[in-house]
This record gives sequence, C-alpha cells and structure tokens, in this order.
Amino acid sequence: MPQKPHPLPVFPTPWLLSVLVVEDHDEMRSALRAWLLTSFPPLRLREARSMDEALEFAGQALDLALVNLELPGPNGIEVARMLRRRQPACRVVVMSVNDSTVLRTAALAAGAHAFVSKRDLRIALHPIVSALLKARSRVAAHLESS
Repeated sequence: MPQKPHPLPVFPTPWLLSVLVVEDHDEMRSALRAWLLTSFPPLRLREARSMDEALEFAGQALDLALVNLELPGPNGIEVARMLRRRQPACRVVVMSVNDSTVLRTAALAAGAHAFVSKRDLRIALHPIVSALLKARSRVAAHLESS
C-alpha cells in the first residue's frame, strides 16, 4: 500500500506582510482584497466580518488591520482598541464613509494608527502599506545577512 506524502513544513516568512481586513460588506471586502493582492503581492491576507471573527486572528501575528467603523455588534473603534491591546505592534486603520472629526478623534484615542475615509481609501492606504513593506524588507535583508 503506497504511503501518503508528508505535508511540506510551513516555515514563517519574516518578509511576508500579514494583513487583516475587518469589513462586513462583501463587495467592499472583495474590492480591498483585490486591490491589496494586486498592488502589494505577496501578502498573508486574512478576512473577518465582525469583531468576533477578528478575534480569531488576534492571537496571530498581524502587521496591519483595516477595520470598518460600521460593523455589526461592537464597532470598528472597539475592534481597534481590542487589536491594539492584544497586538501593540499592529498598525490599525479605521475606515469609514463618515469622515467626522469626532469619529476620527475616537478612533485615534482607541489606538488606531489612522482614520481613513473610504472615499480616499486607496490614496490614503498606499503610503501606509508601502512603509510597512519597506520596513519588512529591511528586517528580511538584515536576517539574511546575519
């Protein structure tokens, strides 16, 4: 009887950026996924529709979390607070159609790195993701030279 092949071991890749998208609208989540994967490949992309689903990933290393403000249940500000508490190094960006100063201030007070209007999402996110990728490649280069 032939033996089944052993699965290949999975080694952590220090240069791979880990991104969590927390968005309850399927179309918006799909659009973000497509943009991220085509603009910044390769990424380790995870998706959640609510705070409960986001909590499933909170124990894993995350570099960036893109969080919709208007979520079912606890809103994006609560998700930002929870993620920052569990993963202090994770950059959290709260996204909303409603670009009010009060919401922006509340998100930043909760530990969000940025509050971005969904109207300007790609323009605002591009430098944030690019900076994280540059930092990640510097770490990878340092590890390879060691």
